[in-house]
Amino acid sequence: MKMPQLLAMTVCACITGAAQAAPEVYSIEPMHTYPSIEAPHLGISYWRGKFTKTSGRIWLDREAQTGRVDITMDTTSVTFGSMLMDRGVRGEDWFNVEKYPTAKYVSDSITFRAGVPASINGQLTLRGITRPVRLDILEFNCIQSTLYKREECGADARAEFDRRDFGMVQQIDNGNGKVRLQIQVEALKGDFEPGPPPGFVAPPGGPPGAPPAGAPPK
Repeated sequence: MKMPQLLAMTVCACITGAAQAAPEVYSIEPMHTYPSIEAPHLGISYWRGKFTKTSGRIWLDREAQTGRVDITMDTTSVTFGSMLMDRGVRGEDWFNVEKYPTAKYVSDSITFRAGVPASINGQLTLRGITRPVRLDILEFNCIQSTLYKREECGADARAEFDRRDFGMVQQIDNGNGKVRLQIQVEALKGDFEPGPPPGFVAPPGGPPGAPPAGAPPK
């Protein structure tokens, strides 16, 4: 084989390999991403709360069936719909948000099934403590967003952990330490600046926390 032919084949193989290895990046769309938690309350009912501020990125290589997840939840934004409960959960005995204002989930590996993500093995960091937590992906779909004019993917992922593993040891008798984490997530392909979609006009008054009509993205 002549040197020019060998060189051309080598360059072609390198380009092809690089194209195959490059994962696609998706940015968390915070207006449609609200991780939630569910925990027993005194053994007589379940309380459910959600984090209203979330950020992060997801990398997917569908051809290689690999990926990576990096999600940050603002613990100061957690709400249970009760001012009394919110104050307690944000306090030192629970999330201790003044000292630990964020919680983070970072993947170790993603398992694909039938060409789509099915589960994630990763590390949850809460109250400065990191423990392995597995997420099972119950739903995963992608569409072409009519608002943002780009691909948008969404998933519903669930996990369980014991809060005593993260230093929250109050009222853990009779299985009350169990916490269910559910991450309802939507992400847009490419970089994304949080804010309303192009052309969005909020209704008069708008929903709680909505930006004023015409306000620039933050």
